[in-house]
Amino acid sequence: MFICKSRVLIEYLGNFLLLERRFGEKTMFILPGGKVEPFDETQSEIVRNANDDGKERNYNDVLLNTIRREVYEELQIKLPHIVDYFCSSFFVNTNEEQVVDVVFYVKLTERPQIVIDGKEVQSFVWMNYKEILNSDQVHDWLKKALRVFDKIG
Repeated sequence: MFICKSRVLIEYLGNFLLLERRFGEKTMFILPGGKVEPFDETQSEIVRNANDDGKERNYNDVLLNTIRREVYEELQIKLPHIVDYFCSSFFVNTNEEQVVDVVFYVKLTERPQIVIDGKEVQSFVWMNYKEILNSDQVHDWLKKALRVFDKIG
């Protein structure tokens, strides 16, 4: 059985939004998002409220709904409807669970008002491409993906 994660690379004016998380003794910067959870009405309501045009969406789109739900829970940001696929990967986590990780991309036209509660997320940073590549607090897989993105983006 696989765990499926859905994350998002959020860009605003050439900077990318990363969350600060502790992993044991080490602090790392990671993308917003999280694990796909069983569907419930709470998730539906969060996603429905994120659509400013009032139109119903296909709530069967589990990966996009997961990032919308997670980003709202973590940062109180309502993502726009247009979100593009970015990349995916497979790994085995420290609990020996197999994980499929799907990453989407969105470029914001307005700086979001971020609200953190200290439970889900302690802090966040905006980092540009060079800062991410030079940071020892960003996983190598994200650096590699950004290098590919920079060539095609």
